[in-house]
Amino acid sequence: MPPDETRGADDILSARSKDGRNWTTTLEINLRTLQAASRLDAKMLGYHLKRVLRNVLARRFPNAYARRLERLSTRVPVIASRGTGATGTAVMFVSRFYRDEYLDDMDDVARGHFTFFGQSVDFGSVAKIDWHHTIAVEKDLHLWRMKLAHLGFICPMLVSGTTAHHQAVEEILARFNASSSFAVDGCFSSYWFPYSASHRILSVLSGYLVARQERSLGTSLVVAIEAFLRRDIAFVLDTIEHELKNNHVERNLAALCLYYSHAEEVPTSIATRLNRDVHQIILDCVLEDGLLSERSAMYQGLTVMALRVFQDTPFLDAATRKLARERLALAEHAWAVMSHPDGEIALFNDSWFGEVPPVSALMEPASMQTLEVLRHAGYARLQDETCFALFDAGAIGPYWNPGHGHADFLAVEIDLHGRRFIVDPGTYQYSTGERRRFERSAASHNGPGWREVEPVEYSGCFKVGRMSKAQLTECGPVEGGYRVSGALNLKRGTADRSLTLRNGCLHVSDRWYGNLPRPRTNLLISADWKVVSCEGNHLQFAQDGIIVDMVIRKGRVADLCASSWASHYLQARQGWLITLEPGGTAELDWDVTSSVPAPICTKEQHDVVRSP
Repeated sequence: MPPDETRGADDILSARSKDGRNWTTTLEINLRTLQAASRLDAKMLGYHLKRVLRNVLARRFPNAYARRLERLSTRVPVIASRGTGATGTAVMFVSRFYRDEYLDDMDDVARGHFTFFGQSVDFGSVAKIDWHHTIAVEKDLHLWRMKLAHLGFICPMLVSGTTAHHQAVEEILARFNASSSFAVDGCFSSYWFPYSASHRILSVLSGYLVARQERSLGTSLVVAIEAFLRRDIAFVLDTIEHELKNNHVERNLAALCLYYSHAEEVPTSIATRLNRDVHQIILDCVLEDGLLSERSAMYQGLTVMALRVFQDTPFLDAATRKLARERLALAEHAWAVMSHPDGEIALFNDSWFGEVPPVSALMEPASMQTLEVLRHAGYARLQDETCFALFDAGAIGPYWNPGHGHADFLAVEIDLHGRRFIVDPGTYQYSTGERRRFERSAASHNGPGWREVEPVEYSGCFKVGRMSKAQLTECGPVEGGYRVSGALNLKRGTADRSLTLRNGCLHVSDRWYGNLPRPRTNLLISADWKVVSCEGNHLQFAQDGIIVDMVIRKGRVADLCASSWASHYLQARQGWLITLEPGGTAELDWDVTSSVPAPICTKEQHDVVRSP
């Protein structure tokens, strides 16, 4: 029987199974769903029920729902004709998110060819776009078609495109209006997902405001854009995702605030409602150290965008704008802390490269200390001229909805000479399945853990049943360097990890206490590094003339094999998986250093240089 942390109360119910594995699996999933639902407050539960009812009724009566949305859109005020402030900091900042991502794709988009996550689809023309399109690699969560529905590519087409690009924008909007039906199964989880609609607003509106300030736009294009935006605003205003909270509501509110900041008028009821909701979402979802409560460096970039919008929204009251301004300064610093020397973000929790621009593309480089600590989020960062280490010793995510959280407790990402060495497994995809479960598991991460023990239970793409959390226990200077430490406490055991950085050498100590069997540490190393040698407890890696030595001073190397990780969505990369085990005292010490150049391989040495 696995330890308690693996199955918990499910063991008792599983023992009563009459129909075998399928019955047990279904019961376990239902229990995790109930655990997840039990953490919703009354407001979230009410909005969840509202969403379910809307989805059912709109699917059954799609034309009636479409007419209702059209009526609501007539109440949305038009965009002000004045251009003052259109190129203000918030609008320009928002537009950069979409311009940077899609600028090089404008020509392909104009002819109906779209590439997201390395997956390309050619519809032949924009008049033949299929908003319901799915790609084979995705299963039950189709993020590719959600990205299509974000219309992020419209922003650079408006700002930097030619007349042909503008004509294509008109055709894309017309195609969307004609074929984005409420009657199609899955519409509310893709193109009529409020999160997707919010991205559409942010992209199209920011691009439109910048473009009309800098150039002349055709009358028919202006009419099409403004009508399109009013319908999306009506939809988001009617369907704010309070049932999910977190970055979803943040995105909804940022879109609404950006629009109404440039509208002819702002109804008092709308201003009051948005002020209340914005103030609350900042307090709930942006921690006091500036990191968003979901603890994802990728979503942190979007939080910075939202706070930029909130601080510049004129109809929010002084207290809310002050709160946004204060948290923005902290959030920008936290985003820089969560970025590596290569400019890209950390991959803890749900994160991948390319979804948001690198922080350096949008802001001046932040000044980083050797030790940076985000105490409320539970992250600590060590860095000198040779070594960079980012340590995760926090919660899995917000109590009410930790859906983007991974069990990366006490895990670390390590770079040498600005190159990623020990990596997080990343997020290959959101779709339900074995890979999604594994990438979220403790087993896939490099924190000290136990074989067959999982501190968190998952179900589906985002549900979380039983939760756990780590905590920082020490952060500060020691003789000759700096040390950070953390602990993970489970019912029957505790794991501790400390990292000490001295003169370019990172020393890691893992300790286990309690009754849980088979402690281990799994290290995932990017296959950009070649294995030069593996002799006993000394491993050596090389990349472009750089040598890295890993020495296990207590414990042993139990295994070295090929593995994989993901820095981009739907794109796997090769890696090395090293399993370390402590000795009989449950103590594991290992060092990472890089101080000598890679030797020139002779013919005799060449055979020991390996790659997966």
